[in-house]
Amino acid sequence: MRLKNTNKRLTKVGKIIVKGLRAELAFQKHNATGNLSRSIKAIKTNAGKNQILNVISTNNKKYWQVVNNPSKWSFNASKSDIIRWAAKKGIPKAAYAIYNKLMGSEKTNRRGFYGRPYVYWTEGNNLRRTDFAGYTVRKLKKTIKHEIITGIKQDAVQMVKDNIQKYIPNATVQNLG
Repeated sequence: MRLKNTNKRLTKVGKIIVKGLRAELAFQKHNATGNLSRSIKAIKTNAGKNQILNVISTNNKKYWQVVNNPSKWSFNASKSDIIRWAAKKGIPKAAYAIYNKLMGSEKTNRRGFYGRPYVYWTEGNNLRRTDFAGYTVRKLKKTIKHEIITGIKQDAVQMVKDNIQKYIPNATVQNLG
């Protein structure tokens, strides 16, 4: 494989991003069941000579998008899931209020406003309750850049060494950097 070090670094970058996304979901308290966190995977594919790294949720793409930006999406909430979730969080009496807020009232024919104001419980409420993916990428940008550049540098040095040894078989090549 010609870009062996770059490909290794790309795999490492995938692991770094997945770990960062999971940590950010936990920090933002978006881990009621942990399904989204566990479903985040980095998948590296070949597209001809190119390597492509995709970070995806293997179970539910729409749920990822709702958590990342709740005000953009509408959905149907399951009353039984909310009751179970509220019981797990220790706030069983709030389940019906949360469900009604999410779904709106049949009497007024008005949908709820998920994400606005989004203050059903006080733990974990802060300014960073959305955009977990964007925040993670911005936070890890320098690390990702460093990993990729390091891999490319290592591969470039290896290519130069290989070319020198190809044309000058007796040459001794040292890596000083």
